[in-house]
Amino acid sequence: MTSASSDIIDKLSTIRDYIRWAASRFNEAGLFYGHGTDNAHDEASFLVLHTLHQPYQLSADYFAAVLTTEERMAVLNIITRRIEKKIPAAYLTHEAIFAGLSFYVDERVLIPRSPIAELIDAHFSPWVDSDRVNNILDLCTGSGCIAIACAHAFPNAHIDALDLSVDALEVAAINR
Repeated sequence: MTSASSDIIDKLSTIRDYIRWAASRFNEAGLFYGHGTDNAHDEASFLVLHTLHQPYQLSADYFAAVLTTEERMAVLNIITRRIEKKIPAAYLTHEAIFAGLSFYVDERVLIPRSPIAELIDAHFSPWVDSDRVNNILDLCTGSGCIAIACAHAFPNAHIDALDLSVDALEVAAINR
């Protein structure tokens, strides 16, 4: 551990401290967002809460909770990796939210972030009569997020998810 890391661990103690610090570092680093978040604060919250195994909608009452040294080191590690290696948060956490569902993702698939999620949630209305949807085909399925979200939205439909990439199909199988 570097002296700078040790200094951070000694001075920052709460969830709030680490989210604020991470957001500042992300802004300083000029990171790109767009893989689930669109700003430094939301990205910092996502990474810190995920690392602490806390829900993303954690009550603000918990933000003053003091982290253990082990938790501080884990948070510092993921924040440092995000900044130094520019790895998208979804690949660091192996999680992406799509259509309100959590999906496993890694470098074998694109991170789901399509406006199609909103169409699925709306049952493709007004363009489709959802009562008449019997079959859905998801070509180039990647993580399987579109097919799986459609299966939730259209529980009586037959869903086919296809991809040429064996790696992508392995990720889709995890999500299935």
